[in-house]
Amino acid sequence: HLSIRRQRQMCIRDRNKSSEKSATAWYDSPLYYDMVYADYTPKETRFIEGIMKKHGPKLAGPMRVFEPACGSGRLLESLAARGHVVHGFDLNKHQVAFAKNRLKAKGLKGRVWRDRLQDFKVPKGARYDVAHCFVSTFKYVDSEAGAVSSLRRMAASLRPGGLLLLGLHLTDYKNSPPDHERWIGRKLGIRVVSDTWSAPADRKARTEAMRTRMRITEQGKTRVEETHWDFRTYSPGELKALLAKVPSLRLVACHDFHYDLTSTRKIDMAYSDVLLVLRQA
Repeated sequence: HLSIRRQRQMCIRDRNKSSEKSATAWYDSPLYYDMVYADYTPKETRFIEGIMKKHGPKLAGPMRVFEPACGSGRLLESLAARGHVVHGFDLNKHQVAFAKNRLKAKGLKGRVWRDRLQDFKVPKGARYDVAHCFVSTFKYVDSEAGAVSSLRRMAASLRPGGLLLLGLHLTDYKNSPPDHERWIGRKLGIRVVSDTWSAPADRKARTEAMRTRMRITEQGKTRVEETHWDFRTYSPGELKALLAKVPSLRLVACHDFHYDLTSTRKIDMAYSDVLLVLRQA
């Protein structure tokens, strides 16, 4: 990882650049964002490698991995450290800088750039064995046209038989109460408590209002950073309808956010989160 001194410097810089309440506060502070999801990294890494062995094309060498909306680069680092070729992009400039620096600090190769999910471009000639976009990040794309464009671009970035792993929470419009989740992360003498709330879904607008509040304790002082945004909602039927518009991707399996290769799901409301395994046709 980055040196302790370097990570603290980046935290202070990002903290000074972001407001206490904004649409990007969480993402403007990559170290704290990274701490929230750190426990998922080993499970997600194992899942990507395992699902490729189970459903992906046969490989003669390391995987070529693509991560749209790569955030702080925790999975880029994890997969690169295991010998895979990694590319990824993110819209937030602080996350991109953090991801680049963490790869450089570990002596790992990878390519990271700024881009948007709905109209991104990959390096000329690049084709990947697997692309992955987890933890509902895809729901930031706020229109059907944008979602279709994003999926088509992801499909086009894959080699024949390559896999797209897409994770998102589903919405039950008949039963959509306010929801709350909490994560706690500790690192480098810093403690982060992250609480995320979602408001009841607006079925007509297909949106749900989201709020994340990070309580950060560092050097004996505590402060709060709060982020507000809207997610696009997907019922099982709406998700199936979206996939039908991208025939170049075929659903071959469905899991959940436990990342258990032995446990499969269906696209229904039996479980609120789904992880789609889609194969490039």
